[in-house]
Amino acid sequence: MDFMSYENLSRDLHTILNSFLDLVGCDGGSIYTLQKNLQGESVLIFKAMVTRSAGIRAVPESLKSVVFRLDESSLVGKTGLHQKMFKETYSQVVSKMTADGSVATSARSFTDSVINYTTRNILSAPLITPRGDLVGVVQLINKILPDPNSAAEFDEKDERLCAIVSGQAALAIENSTLLYEQEKILDGFVNACVTAIEARDPVTSGHSQRVCDLTLNLAEMVNKTGSGQLGLIHFSPTQLRELRYAAMLHDIGKISVKEDILKKEKKLFSWELELIEMRFKMMRLALKNQFARLKGEKNELELAKQLRELDKALAMIKTANEPSVLPQEVSQGIIELTRLEIEVGENEVCCALHAHEKERLCIPRGSLSKEERIEIEKHVSFTYEILKMVPWSRGLESVPNIAHRHHEKLDGSGYPLRVKAEEIPIQSRMLTICDIYDALTAKDRPYKAAVPLDKALAILEDEVKQGKLDAILYKLFVDSKAYLIPGAEPQRDKKVA
Repeated sequence: MDFMSYENLSRDLHTILNSFLDLVGCDGGSIYTLQKNLQGESVLIFKAMVTRSAGIRAVPESLKSVVFRLDESSLVGKTGLHQKMFKETYSQVVSKMTADGSVATSARSFTDSVINYTTRNILSAPLITPRGDLVGVVQLINKILPDPNSAAEFDEKDERLCAIVSGQAALAIENSTLLYEQEKILDGFVNACVTAIEARDPVTSGHSQRVCDLTLNLAEMVNKTGSGQLGLIHFSPTQLRELRYAAMLHDIGKISVKEDILKKEKKLFSWELELIEMRFKMMRLALKNQFARLKGEKNELELAKQLRELDKALAMIKTANEPSVLPQEVSQGIIELTRLEIEVGENEVCCALHAHEKERLCIPRGSLSKEERIEIEKHVSFTYEILKMVPWSRGLESVPNIAHRHHEKLDGSGYPLRVKAEEIPIQSRMLTICDIYDALTAKDRPYKAAVPLDKALAILEDEVKQGKLDAILYKLFVDSKAYLIPGAEPQRDKKVA
């Protein structure tokens, strides 16, 4: 059970335990829940404890590791084993302790010594759900009567009251367990989706998790900010969980993008470049055949010159094919290659570049054409459509909207909605900064080198100056070093004071 689930259950059980003490009229009590140990055996462990006269309001650390098996060796275990109510008095406990040194009396004696308390009598009852499942045991300790001279012992009325409240405690434990299991299922679904995304595009493996870690780092820094605009914002544990899911699933829509576009490393597909290279081989062979019929040193020099020009042209194509920024002179050279033609047969001409190849090679930056970029950008809308179909539980309803806006910019130049600042939630703004940062610094992209940290932050700062990214969040991202993921390589912090 995770920390949040444990805290919620502990709070609920303390409330129920205090109701037990008030209704039955006793000084203290404890609740044990049924769990599996590492060996898969069902055991009972301390989950809540109250002793009013000793001022105990929580289970001491030294008792959290104490476990009781479902057997006759302890009163707790016997109650769980037989699923029935038992009563014991202090004298019975002492007699057992001196007779056989059983685990039950040792545990009770140990508990008393830990909290400096004396147990006089115990009412031990199983916690059973309406379905008949054992989920724990409650023990009420030291019955209190208005007349201090009367024998304070648990009676049948106490047993009836205990049985009523036991049902409520059992339901509280069952509901908490169901909630925890629901959270586990949701976590499993999210992890499975991320695995599916990364299986389609192995070169970006780890991106979703890194963006998630970065975004949660930044959110935690927001929570620590005590002044200014961010001082008014605080993310609750549920909101942080909502943000975690949105960050992990922000690219789930990529499962709808064609695989060849998703994995496209250069401007031309590999098969397209192979066709061009084959064309150039035909052109070289055609030139050699043409000059083979001609004699003389002058013709040999001309052939060598034209072959060098073909080699230079092919080298230019390969340079232009890279996804880096395209130099103007290379762009102009590519355009001219569409006019380079060589006769390869009777009335048959081979052109160095076709129009559609020229268009691809003249992409000014990156590897995607305008049409391919539109196809890639559609992944955000698909992300929203997919996440909208998930029946998110209370407190997680904004997961689709947060993820939907992670490519939006404050000036309206983002996509797919082209919305401006007032329509972009702070969670999406944080996600945008972290997504861009990781895309720039990631070392797992074969088609581009990782951008050094100082340059990546400079690129983000330029986006801020253009009014595209949130300036306050960016400043916090840098000042708090939220970009440092625990366990990440230390060189990411290079050149930043």
